[in-house]
Amino acid sequence: MKLSIPRGIIYHKLFDDSQALVSVFFKKLDRDTIVEQWEKVFAQYINQNYSVAFPYARTAIYYALKSQKLPAGSEIIMPPISIKGILDVVLALNLQPVFVDIDLNTLCFDMKEIDAAITPKTKAILITYLFGIVPNMEDMIEICKKNNLFTIEDFSQCLNGKYKNKKVGSFGNVGVYSASSIKTLDTYGGGLLVCNDSKLHELLKSMQSSLSIPSRMHLINKIIVDLIRNLATSRLIFHFIVFPLLKVFSILNPDGVMKITGKRAQNMIKVLPERWFEKYTSFQAELGLKTLSIVQSEDAMRIKNVEYLKSTLTSLSFPKNGPDTQNVYWQFVAFFNNPKDSQKRMHKMGVDTSTTSLELISSLDAYPYKGDTPNANYLYIHGMFIPSFPGMSKKDLKRVSSSVNIITKQRS
Repeated sequence: MKLSIPRGIIYHKLFDDSQALVSVFFKKLDRDTIVEQWEKVFAQYINQNYSVAFPYARTAIYYALKSQKLPAGSEIIMPPISIKGILDVVLALNLQPVFVDIDLNTLCFDMKEIDAAITPKTKAILITYLFGIVPNMEDMIEICKKNNLFTIEDFSQCLNGKYKNKKVGSFGNVGVYSASSIKTLDTYGGGLLVCNDSKLHELLKSMQSSLSIPSRMHLINKIIVDLIRNLATSRLIFHFIVFPLLKVFSILNPDGVMKITGKRAQNMIKVLPERWFEKYTSFQAELGLKTLSIVQSEDAMRIKNVEYLKSTLTSLSFPKNGPDTQNVYWQFVAFFNNPKDSQKRMHKMGVDTSTTSLELISSLDAYPYKGDTPNANYLYIHGMFIPSFPGMSKKDLKRVSSSVNIITKQRS
């Protein structure tokens, strides 16, 4: 029997999520020494001196920007595709987002577009490594230093990505990693900030200490989400229950099914939620200490799968490997002419696929700031994820490759 292939996985064992859901009711959440130990280990892992744990990556970015005491109206260069929450924190600090288009080869900023976007009011830049693709960091950082920009690297989708054997997250003033659901290192949420500046670290630690007592129920909800997603993507349950439902929903709600974790709210947030300012828990830190050691081996399996797929998918285009870059392919993205039709055709062959659940934040109707970002628009609409996660068999990979090649040849 050929089991259907899901669009992705949770990087936890199902047993671990089940065990976590039981133990979270009894364990202490406020053991600061455990959190501090995790911060030191994670900083060393990224080859940085310091790390500070926050409840969300967006919270870490909020405090990183706040630490610079930027004048109201200062311009922040931002990626056009990201989570909406990052845009919300920029606006909450009375800063002005400036959206710069991407290069479709690297999925990061187009270098020429950055140069054109910088003005005397530009004070900071947020670099995002979409889907585990690494750009030319020498050119990127040279522009940032030349213009004295406070540089934040969001490497949430690119943990272990490298340029010239140096890990992303260690090039700018700070790096931020989101340890949320479906990430390669998932601690049931959390934002880990790394830096080398001792004064900045001291300031960020004082800001961290002002965070409120964490809610056990918020943490329980995150574990439940992971557990449900883990169950839903286990092969038997996915094949017999989830996949048939996806086919039905693709008719009833095609836009929702196209997104990897469903559609997200696009309404403007006027007041940042209190839960964004709760402390990262020692429960999460313990999980990080336990699972960090296996991330690289899972990366190696996924990278190997992607390289196989790239060698066999002759009718598709996808981001290119730059010189001296080591991509980790958190998601393997390729460009499809007609994503909805392609998803439907792949479903008929037992392979699930999707587009990103990130938002095109440069074009949100509810927000006053917009950007002219045609390449990002193209990626947002036409970039689809091809299953390549660890644990796929050679037969699975051949089946995915065959399915994609069939539908792309049919379309052409």
